Amino acid sequence: MTTPPFDDNPFRSPGYPQPAPMPPVPGRQPIPHWFTTKVRITLVACVVAALGLGALGALGFAGLIRGGSPSDGDCLYLTREGAGKLAYHRVGCNANNATYKVENVYRGGIACAPGDYVRFRLGSGTGSGRMLCLALNVKAGDCLRDVEDESAISKVSCTDPAAQERVEILSGFDRDDKCEGADDVFTYSGPPARTVCLIKTGEHI
Repeated sequence: MTTPPFDDNPFRSPGYPQPAPMPPVPGRQPIPHWFTTKVRITLVACVVAALGLGALGALGFAGLIRGGSPSDGDCLYLTREGAGKLAYHRVGCNANNATYKVENVYRGGIACAPGDYVRFRLGSGTGSGRMLCLALNVKAGDCLRDVEDESAISKVSCTDPAAQERVEILSGFDRDDKCEGADDVFTYSGPPARTVCLIKTGEHI
């Protein structure tokens, strides 16, 4: 009697021969069991989300490009960058750090109108680019600190111990003689023409 060959498959049912594997059926192959409807929906959702984020990023970038440089009526504040150069940052005119307003913008070598404007040139060279003429963005009753530094000046509460100057505004250009008790005076040809009187806090309040 011949001894059958030793079978080391632990999952084979004893006493029953295993059927031969079925040959592959030509044509469409079955979908893998893991590629269920739920998996397909999840993959589609991920693709849609990725496309949406990409679109939002593109819109944000385009918005930054369309924003361009400041124009008349825009407000900003200044910071001092490397080598002592000033840089501008656009903000809403009602923001507490909106210390300057663009009163006029001139192209080429045209200078600002008469007045105590901070002159900020965009572009290189004295005869190219645009000139921003910046006036203090203040109203009567505002209080300021660090007025002597364009990049550090800021609005503060008049009850703040750091407050140094309180704002009074007179209609008309170059009315320094009417700013009684003023420590600093800024006059702008506008429009509107006005004189900004800065009086030390605690005086004439």
